Amino acid sequence: MARRPVLGSVALAATLAVALHGLCQWAFVAPAPGRAGISQTGARVSGKPDAFAQPGSVLAAACGVASSAALVALASRSSRVTVRANPGSPSLIQVLEQKGLLSTVENLGLLSGAEKAGIKVSTVEELGLLKLAERLNLLSLAENVLTNGSTPFLVLAGAGILAAGSFLCATYPEGSFFQYFLTGALGAPALLLGGAALVILLVFGGTRRTRPIDVTEKEVSYGEGGFQSQEVLRSASLLETVEQKKVLSFLEENRLLSLAGSLVDRPLTLTENLKLLSTLESLGVLSQVESLAASKGGGALPGLGGLVLLGAALAALTLLPSYGVLVALLLALPGLAGVALGVGIGLIKPPVRGEAFSN
Repeated sequence: MARRPVLGSVALAATLAVALHGLCQWAFVAPAPGRAGISQTGARVSGKPDAFAQPGSVLAAACGVASSAALVALASRSSRVTVRANPGSPSLIQVLEQKGLLSTVENLGLLSGAEKAGIKVSTVEELGLLKLAERLNLLSLAENVLTNGSTPFLVLAGAGILAAGSFLCATYPEGSFFQYFLTGALGAPALLLGGAALVILLVFGGTRRTRPIDVTEKEVSYGEGGFQSQEVLRSASLLETVEQKKVLSFLEENRLLSLAGSLVDRPLTLTENLKLLSTLESLGVLSQVESLAASKGGGALPGLGGLVLLGAALAALTLLPSYGVLVALLLALPGLAGVALGVGIGLIKPPVRGEAFSN
Protein backbone atom coordinates (compact mmCIF):
# COMPACT_ATOMS: atom_id res chain seq x y z
CA MET A 1 0.00 0.00 0.00
CA ALA A 2 1.39 3.37 -0.98
CA ARG A 3 1.99 5.83 1.83
CA ARG A 4 0.24 9.17 1.76
CA PRO A 5 1.94 12.40 2.74
CA VAL A 6 0.02 12.62 6.04
CA LEU A 7 2.68 14.50 8.00
CA GLY A 8 3.19 17.15 5.35
CA SER A 9 -0.57 17.60 4.88
CA VAL A 10 -1.19 17.97 8.62
CA ALA A 11 1.66 20.47 8.99
CA LEU A 12 0.47 22.51 6.05
CA ALA A 13 -3.15 22.46 7.27
CA ALA A 14 -2.09 23.57 10.76
CA THR A 15 0.04 26.46 9.52
CA LEU A 16 -2.66 27.59 7.09
CA ALA A 17 -5.24 27.51 9.91
CA VAL A 18 -3.03 29.68 12.13
CA ALA A 19 -2.34 32.01 9.22
CA LEU A 20 -6.05 32.27 8.43
CA HIS A 21 -6.79 33.09 12.05
CA GLY A 22 -4.16 35.84 12.01
CA LEU A 23 -5.43 37.23 8.73
CA CYS A 24 -9.01 37.36 10.02
CA GLN A 25 -7.88 39.21 13.13
CA TRP A 26 -5.84 41.62 11.05
CA ALA A 27 -8.58 42.24 8.47
CA PHE A 28 -11.76 42.30 10.59
CA VAL A 29 -10.78 43.07 14.18
CA ALA A 30 -9.82 46.73 13.83
CA PRO A 31 -9.05 48.95 16.84
CA ALA A 32 -11.67 51.45 17.96
CA PRO A 33 -11.26 55.06 16.82
CA GLY A 34 -8.87 56.97 19.02
CA ARG A 35 -7.60 53.77 20.71
CA ALA A 36 -4.49 51.92 19.60
CA GLY A 37 -4.88 48.25 18.96
CA ILE A 38 -2.61 45.47 20.09
CA SER A 39 -0.61 45.52 16.89
CA GLN A 40 -0.04 49.24 17.27
CA THR A 41 1.29 49.25 20.81
CA GLY A 42 4.98 48.77 21.18
CA ALA A 43 5.58 49.15 17.47
CA ARG A 44 5.93 52.90 17.33
CA VAL A 45 7.12 54.13 20.69
CA SER A 46 9.64 56.58 19.30
CA GLY A 47 7.98 57.05 15.93
CA LYS A 48 9.98 54.29 14.33
CA PRO A 49 8.55 50.84 13.52
CA ASP A 50 10.12 48.06 15.55
CA ALA A 51 10.00 45.08 13.23
CA PHE A 52 9.64 42.04 15.49
CA ALA A 53 8.61 43.70 18.74
CA GLN A 54 4.90 43.09 18.17
CA PRO A 55 3.05 40.21 19.81
CA GLY A 56 2.56 37.38 17.37
CA SER A 57 5.23 38.51 14.91
CA VAL A 58 7.62 35.72 15.85
CA LEU A 59 4.73 33.22 15.69
CA ALA A 60 3.80 34.50 12.25
CA ALA A 61 7.38 34.18 10.99
CA ALA A 62 7.60 30.66 12.45
CA CYS A 63 4.36 29.73 10.72
CA GLY A 64 5.78 30.99 7.45
CA VAL A 65 8.90 28.88 7.87
CA ALA A 66 6.80 25.84 8.79
CA SER A 67 4.53 26.30 5.78
CA SER A 68 7.54 26.41 3.47
CA ALA A 69 8.84 23.19 5.01
CA ALA A 70 5.42 21.56 4.65
CA LEU A 71 5.23 22.54 1.00
CA VAL A 72 8.67 21.03 0.41
CA ALA A 73 7.54 17.84 2.15
CA LEU A 74 4.46 17.63 -0.03
CA ALA A 75 6.47 18.30 -3.17
CA SER A 76 8.92 15.55 -2.26
CA ARG A 77 6.04 13.05 -2.15
CA SER A 78 4.70 14.05 -5.55
CA SER A 79 4.84 11.92 -8.66
CA ARG A 80 8.15 10.94 -10.12
CA VAL A 81 9.88 12.96 -12.81
CA THR A 82 12.15 11.83 -15.58
CA VAL A 83 15.64 13.28 -15.35
CA ARG A 84 18.36 12.88 -17.94
CA ALA A 85 22.07 13.42 -17.43
CA ASN A 86 23.41 16.76 -18.63
CA PRO A 87 24.93 16.51 -22.12
CA GLY A 88 28.67 17.12 -21.99
CA SER A 89 28.76 17.40 -18.20
CA PRO A 90 30.57 14.89 -16.01
CA SER A 91 28.60 12.28 -14.18
CA LEU A 92 28.33 12.44 -10.42
CA ILE A 93 30.72 9.48 -10.14
CA GLN A 94 33.34 11.36 -12.17
CA VAL A 95 32.87 14.43 -9.97
CA LEU A 96 33.33 12.37 -6.81
CA GLU A 97 36.58 10.94 -8.20
CA GLN A 98 37.94 14.28 -9.39
CA LYS A 99 37.16 16.08 -6.13
CA GLY A 100 38.46 13.23 -3.97
CA LEU A 101 35.20 13.05 -2.03
CA LEU A 102 35.34 9.27 -1.59
CA SER A 103 38.73 9.42 0.09
CA THR A 104 37.52 12.39 2.14
CA VAL A 105 34.67 10.30 3.51
CA GLU A 106 37.17 7.57 4.30
CA ASN A 107 39.72 9.87 5.97
CA LEU A 108 37.08 11.54 8.12
CA GLY A 109 35.91 8.15 9.37
CA LEU A 110 32.29 8.84 8.47
CA LEU A 111 31.45 5.21 7.73
CA SER A 112 32.77 3.84 11.01
CA GLY A 113 31.23 6.80 12.82
CA ALA A 114 27.85 5.97 11.32
CA GLU A 115 28.07 2.39 12.54
CA LYS A 116 29.09 3.57 16.00
CA ALA A 117 26.01 5.78 16.02
CA GLY A 118 23.82 2.75 15.30
CA ILE A 119 23.39 3.25 11.55
CA LYS A 120 23.95 -0.09 9.85
CA VAL A 121 24.32 -0.94 6.18
CA SER A 122 20.79 -2.35 6.25
CA THR A 123 19.23 0.79 7.77
CA VAL A 124 18.38 2.35 4.41
CA GLU A 125 16.81 -0.94 3.41
CA GLU A 126 14.72 -1.22 6.58
CA LEU A 127 13.45 2.34 6.21
CA GLY A 128 12.50 1.80 2.56
CA LEU A 129 14.78 4.59 1.39
CA LEU A 130 16.08 2.67 -1.64
CA LYS A 131 12.64 2.30 -3.20
CA LEU A 132 11.77 5.87 -2.29
CA ALA A 133 14.90 7.24 -3.97
CA GLU A 134 14.21 5.11 -7.04
CA ARG A 135 10.54 6.04 -7.28
CA LEU A 136 11.29 9.77 -7.08
CA ASN A 137 14.43 9.54 -9.23
CA LEU A 138 16.38 11.25 -6.47
CA LEU A 139 19.79 9.94 -7.58
CA SER A 140 19.55 11.15 -11.17
CA LEU A 141 17.91 14.38 -10.00
CA ALA A 142 20.77 15.07 -7.60
CA GLU A 143 23.28 14.23 -10.32
CA ASN A 144 21.58 16.51 -12.83
CA VAL A 145 21.47 19.41 -10.38
CA LEU A 146 24.94 19.05 -8.87
CA THR A 147 26.83 18.51 -12.14
CA ASN A 148 25.15 21.38 -14.01
CA GLY A 149 27.49 24.35 -14.09
CA SER A 150 24.64 26.88 -14.07
CA THR A 151 22.93 25.41 -10.99
CA PRO A 152 24.71 27.46 -8.27
CA PHE A 153 24.15 30.74 -10.12
CA LEU A 154 20.47 30.02 -10.71
CA VAL A 155 20.04 29.01 -7.07
CA LEU A 156 21.82 32.17 -5.93
CA ALA A 157 19.55 34.26 -8.14
CA GLY A 158 16.48 32.58 -6.64
CA ALA A 159 17.85 33.08 -3.13
CA GLY A 160 18.43 36.76 -3.87
CA ILE A 161 14.86 37.24 -5.08
CA LEU A 162 13.41 35.50 -2.02
CA ALA A 163 15.72 37.44 0.30
CA ALA A 164 14.66 40.72 -1.28
CA GLY A 165 11.00 39.81 -0.81
CA SER A 166 11.62 38.81 2.80
CA PHE A 167 13.46 42.09 3.46
CA LEU A 168 10.64 44.14 1.99
CA CYS A 169 8.08 42.28 4.10
CA ALA A 170 10.16 42.69 7.27
CA THR A 171 10.67 46.44 6.80
CA TYR A 172 7.11 47.28 5.76
CA PRO A 173 5.69 49.60 8.47
CA GLU A 174 2.25 47.94 8.61
CA GLY A 175 3.23 45.34 11.22
CA SER A 176 0.56 42.74 10.42
CA PHE A 177 0.50 39.01 11.01
CA PHE A 178 0.51 38.37 7.27
CA GLN A 179 3.61 40.54 6.89
CA TYR A 180 5.68 38.45 9.27
CA PHE A 181 4.21 35.26 7.89
CA LEU A 182 5.59 36.17 4.46
CA THR A 183 8.88 37.23 6.05
CA GLY A 184 9.41 33.74 7.43
CA ALA A 185 8.01 31.97 4.38
CA LEU A 186 10.42 33.81 2.06
CA GLY A 187 13.42 34.21 4.35
CA ALA A 188 13.94 30.57 5.33
CA PRO A 189 14.11 29.25 1.73
CA ALA A 190 16.37 32.17 0.79
CA LEU A 191 18.83 31.24 3.53
CA LEU A 192 18.80 27.56 2.61
CA LEU A 193 19.15 28.20 -1.11
CA GLY A 194 22.03 30.62 -0.58
CA GLY A 195 23.94 28.12 1.54
CA ALA A 196 23.22 25.30 -0.90
CA ALA A 197 24.46 27.37 -3.84
CA LEU A 198 27.76 28.12 -2.12
CA VAL A 199 28.26 24.45 -1.20
CA ILE A 200 27.54 23.30 -4.76
CA LEU A 201 29.88 25.92 -6.20
CA LEU A 202 32.75 25.07 -3.85
CA VAL A 203 32.41 21.28 -3.80
CA PHE A 204 31.24 20.44 -7.31
CA GLY A 205 32.57 23.34 -9.37
CA GLY A 206 35.51 23.16 -11.77
CA THR A 207 35.00 19.56 -12.91
CA ARG A 208 34.95 18.11 -16.40
CA ARG A 209 33.99 14.90 -18.13
CA THR A 210 36.92 12.48 -18.05
CA ARG A 211 35.36 9.43 -19.74
CA PRO A 212 32.69 9.10 -22.45
CA ILE A 213 29.24 8.09 -21.24
CA ASP A 214 27.21 8.92 -24.37
CA VAL A 215 24.99 6.36 -26.07
CA THR A 216 23.56 6.56 -29.58
CA GLU A 217 19.79 6.33 -29.88
CA LYS A 218 17.48 6.28 -32.88
CA GLU A 219 14.56 8.68 -32.97
CA VAL A 220 11.77 7.90 -35.42
CA SER A 221 9.61 10.74 -36.70
CA TYR A 222 6.88 10.94 -39.33
CA GLY A 223 6.99 13.65 -41.96
CA GLU A 224 6.01 14.32 -45.55
CA GLY A 225 8.32 11.62 -46.82
CA GLY A 226 7.03 9.04 -44.36
CA PHE A 227 8.86 7.64 -41.37
CA GLN A 228 12.37 8.96 -40.85
CA SER A 229 14.96 7.97 -38.27
CA GLN A 230 17.93 9.91 -37.02
CA GLU A 231 20.67 9.12 -34.55
CA VAL A 232 21.04 11.28 -31.46
CA LEU A 233 23.53 11.19 -28.60
CA ARG A 234 22.35 10.92 -25.01
CA SER A 235 24.41 10.95 -21.84
CA ALA A 236 23.73 7.80 -19.80
CA SER A 237 25.22 7.83 -16.32
CA LEU A 238 25.48 4.82 -14.06
CA LEU A 239 23.13 6.30 -11.46
CA GLU A 240 20.47 6.93 -14.08
CA THR A 241 20.79 3.36 -15.36
CA VAL A 242 20.53 1.95 -11.83
CA GLU A 243 17.21 3.76 -11.42
CA GLN A 244 15.88 2.73 -14.81
CA LYS A 245 16.69 -0.95 -14.25
CA LYS A 246 15.17 -1.00 -10.75
CA VAL A 247 18.40 -2.15 -9.12
CA LEU A 248 17.60 -0.42 -5.84
CA SER A 249 14.20 -2.10 -5.62
CA PHE A 250 15.85 -5.45 -6.30
CA LEU A 251 18.30 -4.89 -3.44
CA GLU A 252 15.56 -3.87 -1.03
CA GLU A 253 13.04 -6.57 -1.94
CA ASN A 254 15.60 -9.35 -1.67
CA ARG A 255 17.15 -7.94 1.53
CA LEU A 256 20.64 -8.13 0.06
CA LEU A 257 22.04 -5.39 2.28
CA SER A 258 20.77 -7.18 5.37
CA LEU A 259 22.36 -10.37 4.06
CA ALA A 260 25.69 -8.59 3.60
CA GLY A 261 25.43 -7.18 7.12
CA SER A 262 24.83 -10.64 8.55
CA LEU A 263 27.76 -12.19 6.70
CA VAL A 264 30.32 -9.48 7.49
CA ASP A 265 30.73 -7.86 10.89
CA ARG A 266 30.56 -4.05 10.61
CA PRO A 267 30.91 -3.90 6.80
CA LEU A 268 31.12 -0.09 6.68
CA THR A 269 34.03 -0.04 9.11
CA LEU A 270 35.68 -2.87 7.19
CA THR A 271 35.33 -0.94 3.94
CA GLU A 272 36.96 2.04 5.59
CA ASN A 273 39.81 0.04 7.14
CA LEU A 274 40.61 -1.70 3.84
CA LYS A 275 40.81 1.69 2.07
CA LEU A 276 38.42 0.48 -0.62
CA LEU A 277 36.96 3.91 -1.36
CA SER A 278 40.33 5.61 -1.85
CA THR A 279 41.55 2.69 -3.96
CA LEU A 280 38.51 2.81 -6.23
CA GLU A 281 38.91 6.58 -6.47
CA SER A 282 42.62 6.56 -7.34
CA LEU A 283 42.21 3.83 -9.96
CA GLY A 284 39.04 5.36 -11.44
CA VAL A 285 37.29 1.99 -11.34
CA LEU A 286 33.77 3.33 -10.96
CA SER A 287 34.01 5.80 -13.84
CA GLN A 288 35.66 3.13 -16.00
CA VAL A 289 32.81 0.71 -15.32
CA GLU A 290 30.32 3.48 -16.08
CA SER A 291 32.02 4.26 -19.38
CA LEU A 292 32.24 0.59 -20.38
CA ALA A 293 28.56 0.11 -19.63
CA ALA A 294 27.66 3.01 -21.93
CA SER A 295 29.81 1.73 -24.81
CA LYS A 296 28.71 -0.98 -27.22
CA GLY A 297 29.96 -4.35 -26.10
CA GLY A 298 31.75 -2.79 -23.15
CA GLY A 299 31.48 -5.90 -21.02
CA ALA A 300 32.71 -8.21 -23.76
CA LEU A 301 36.42 -7.47 -23.29
CA PRO A 302 36.71 -8.30 -19.55
CA GLY A 303 34.30 -11.21 -19.99
CA LEU A 304 36.26 -12.79 -22.85
CA GLY A 305 39.53 -12.15 -21.03
CA GLY A 306 38.14 -13.94 -17.99
CA LEU A 307 37.05 -16.92 -20.09
CA VAL A 308 40.53 -17.13 -21.64
CA LEU A 309 42.10 -17.17 -18.18
CA LEU A 310 39.68 -19.86 -17.00
CA GLY A 311 40.55 -21.95 -20.05
CA ALA A 312 44.26 -21.50 -19.34
CA ALA A 313 43.65 -22.51 -15.72
CA LEU A 314 41.90 -25.68 -16.84
CA ALA A 315 44.74 -26.45 -19.26
CA ALA A 316 47.34 -25.91 -16.54
CA LEU A 317 45.46 -28.20 -14.19
CA THR A 318 45.47 -30.92 -16.86
CA LEU A 319 48.92 -30.53 -18.39
CA LEU A 320 50.93 -29.71 -15.26
CA PRO A 321 50.26 -32.46 -12.74
CA SER A 322 53.02 -31.44 -10.33
CA TYR A 323 52.26 -27.77 -9.68
CA GLY A 324 49.27 -27.31 -11.94
CA VAL A 325 46.91 -26.66 -9.02
CA LEU A 326 48.82 -23.56 -7.95
CA VAL A 327 49.04 -22.21 -11.50
CA ALA A 328 45.37 -22.97 -12.12
CA LEU A 329 44.40 -21.13 -8.94
CA LEU A 330 46.45 -18.07 -9.90
CA LEU A 331 44.77 -18.01 -13.31
CA ALA A 332 41.27 -18.88 -12.18
CA LEU A 333 40.87 -16.06 -9.65
CA PRO A 334 41.38 -13.17 -12.12
CA GLY A 335 39.45 -15.18 -14.71
CA LEU A 336 36.42 -15.38 -12.44
CA ALA A 337 36.78 -11.68 -11.64
CA GLY A 338 36.84 -10.85 -15.37
CA VAL A 339 33.75 -12.94 -16.08
CA ALA A 340 31.91 -11.40 -13.13
CA LEU A 341 32.91 -7.92 -14.29
CA GLY A 342 31.72 -8.62 -17.83
CA VAL A 343 28.38 -9.96 -16.62
CA GLY A 344 27.98 -7.02 -14.23
CA ILE A 345 28.67 -4.47 -16.97
CA GLY A 346 26.16 -6.23 -19.20
CA LEU A 347 23.52 -6.03 -16.48
CA ILE A 348 23.99 -2.29 -15.95
CA LYS A 349 24.09 -1.43 -19.64
CA PRO A 350 21.76 1.55 -20.14
CA PRO A 351 18.58 0.96 -22.18
CA VAL A 352 18.85 2.51 -25.61
CA ARG A 353 15.88 3.45 -27.77
CA GLY A 354 15.89 1.92 -31.21
CA GLU A 355 18.68 -0.49 -30.38
CA ALA A 356 16.50 -3.52 -31.06
CA PHE A 357 15.76 -2.24 -34.58
CA SER A 358 19.35 -1.44 -35.53
CA ASN A 359 21.23 -3.72 -37.84
